[in-house]
Order: sequence, then C-alpha cells, then structure tokens
Amino acid sequence: MDRLAERYEAGKLYIQRPINEILPPSLLLYLIPPLPPLRYIAITFLLGCLLLLRVWWVLPIRKGRKQQQTDLKKTASDKCTVGVFLGSGGHTTELLQLVSALPTDRYTRRIYLVSSGDRFSLEKANELERKLSSSTASSDKPQPSPASKVIRIPRAREVHQSFLTTPFSLTRSIAFCIDHVALRPLVRSQTDGVLADVILMNGPGTCVPIVAAVYLLRILGRRSPKLVYVESFARVKSFSLTAKLIRPFVDRFILQWPRDASKVTQEARAKATSNTFYSGWLV
Repeated sequence: MDRLAERYEAGKLYIQRPINEILPPSLLLYLIPPLPPLRYIAITFLLGCLLLLRVWWVLPIRKGRKQQQTDLKKTASDKCTVGVFLGSGGHTTELLQLVSALPTDRYTRRIYLVSSGDRFSLEKANELERKLSSSTASSDKPQPSPASKVIRIPRAREVHQSFLTTPFSLTRSIAFCIDHVALRPLVRSQTDGVLADVILMNGPGTCVPIVAAVYLLRILGRRSPKLVYVESFARVKSFSLTAKLIRPFVDRFILQWPRDASKVTQEARAKATSNTFYSGWLV
C-alpha cells in the first residue's frame, strides 16, 4: 500500500509539471501555429485602420448639432416608415406610449422588431395596431389603415445566460439583423432600399445588433435608417449599459431627466455629446 501511495503521489507531481518539461521542444514547435507572412499582417492592419477611420467618419457625434438637424430634416408632408424595437417589459410599455402619440397620417407604416420568445411585446404591438386601426376608421377623414410588420430577432443575450456563451448568441443576432435589417431591404429595393426611415429604441441589449446592421449600410455608403435611442424613464442618475454602448452611434440620444428640460444647465449641455437631447418627460 505504501508503494502504491508513493506511485500515486509521484504521478500527481509528474502531471503537475510544466508542459515544456513533459513534452520535447521539437514537439512543442509543432503545436505552435506558424505566423503568417509579414505582408499579410501589414495588409490586415491597414484594412483595420481604414475600417476604423470609416466608422469614425460616419459617427453622428463627429458632426455638429446644426449639421445633424440638416441631415434629419424632413418636410411635414413626407410619409415615413418607423421601426420600433420592443425590448419586453417596461421597455415595451414606454416605447409603445411614444409610438401611440405619432401621427398616423405621417408615420404610415410601422415595423416592430421583437426579441424571439417575447409574447408580451407581440401582444402589446397587436393591441396598439387594433387601436390605431379603429381610430383611423372612426375619423372624419377617410384614411387607409396603416400597415404593420413584425420581425422576430434572436436575443443577443438571454436572461441569466453565461457570459462565456454570450458571444455566440450575439454573433447569431448580429447576422440575423444584417440579413433582415440591411441586406434584404437593399436587395428588394424596399422603401428605397431601407427597412425604415427611422428606428426607435430604448433597450435592452438586442439594440446592439440592430445598430451594427445599420452601420454596415453606412460604412458601405448606402442610405440607412436614422437611429433614435430614448433612455428609459427609470434611469434618473446613470445610463443603462446598452445606452453607454450605443450612445456614440445613434443619431439622437434622448434623455427624459430632468423632468423639466429647461432646468438643464448650460454646463451640462456643453459637456453632452452633439447627439444628446434633453426632452423632459415623454411617457
């Protein structure tokens, strides 16, 4: 028994030795992949720098407020298609309250982007469409019933999902959004090649794949939807994680606090990015 115990301890010590002491150096060299040629590394680095430069060039925060207002300016008679990302729970409730206030004679079509498995948001969207249809039918002016569409997006991250598996679900969500938000409308020439004129968002994390899909169009120099992010009414003192991530990339970043937007100091407005707007309470 003593010999068996000694051999067991010796085996444990042997296994715990560094790999370079167990395997011969010649074998270790085969385990290390060879480096690509220097010219490939240089080309990859150059392409990466050009991509970053292009992304920086199309960032809204690079432009001044006056230039942004000129870019977003539309006449009152223009008909618009609005995309609405419903993030479930309170996010859905807040955003649908905003959408219900939009004039249907101008925003004639709504496209709801709903996370997969989110029945609550789907039911609320259908409920809003029924209300809008009934109000349009009972109005004095004969107006066509506004069209609507629902796109179910795979979640970027499930509730309580491990951070180790999040990159895989995020990649899947980004690929789906690139296909349905960017490529399909472009190929089908739907509404001048864009899914919607403007996309409204207020969280949560699945906003990130939507923004990534829109920026693919902008990097390629194609017409793209304008991105409007309305920070949640519940965020009083700090931003949500999603807001921190996508704030530099959206065309309008709207804050609902303080309640009276006129009370925002000039110092706070000066420190804010050019795409940040204080609206006061919207919901």
